[in-house]
Amino acid sequence: MHAKLTSYVLFSIALFGSACQSGAQEQGAIHFDQFPVEVYRGHLKIPQEFHKDSEGNWRDEAGKPASRPHVNFAGEFYLAAHSCGTCCRQYTLNNLRTGSEVSEISTFDAADSSPHVTKDGRTYVPILFFKPGSKLLVVQYELDPCTSADKNECRQRYFIFENGHFKAISRTLRSCSHEGEEHE
Repeated sequence: MHAKLTSYVLFSIALFGSACQSGAQEQGAIHFDQFPVEVYRGHLKIPQEFHKDSEGNWRDEAGKPASRPHVNFAGEFYLAAHSCGTCCRQYTLNNLRTGSEVSEISTFDAADSSPHVTKDGRTYVPILFFKPGSKLLVVQYELDPCTSADKNECRQRYFIFENGHFKAISRTLRSCSHEGEEHE
C-alpha cells in the first residue's frame, strides 16, 4: 500500500511539474508583436536589382520573376528570396526608405556551391518568416531538403534586426512552429 501511495504521489508531482513546464514554455514563446516597428509609408526607393520588363512584370537582376518591392520587414525593408536552383536560396534585404542594401542577410543564403551544414553533418536550407511591422525574423532550417525522406526535419531560431545587424535571441530549437507567413 505504501509503495502504491508513493508511486501515486511521484506520478502526481511529475504530472504537475510537466504541466507547469509546458505553461512556462508557452509563456516564453516569441511572437512578432513583441518587436513592433512603425511601418514607413513615404516614397519608396526601388533597388536597382529590381525592374519591370517590357510587359510590366517585375524581375530581379537575374531576369527571374519577382514581386514589386514593398515594405515587408522591419518597418522599411524589402526582404526578398531568390531561387538559385535545387536546394538553393539566396536573400536580399533593401532599405526602401534610404535605398541602401543590407549585406548581412547573406548569412541566411544557401548556395549549391557551398551548402550549409549543421554541427551533426546535415545539410539545410534556411526559410525566413517575417512581417512588415516587426523586427523579428524567424529562421527555419529545413534539414536534408534534397533527400527523398518522407518528412524532412526542421529546426528554428529567432533573430531581431537592429542597427543593420541580426542578433540571435534564442537557441536553435529542435522543431518548427511560427505565427507568420513566408514572404517572397
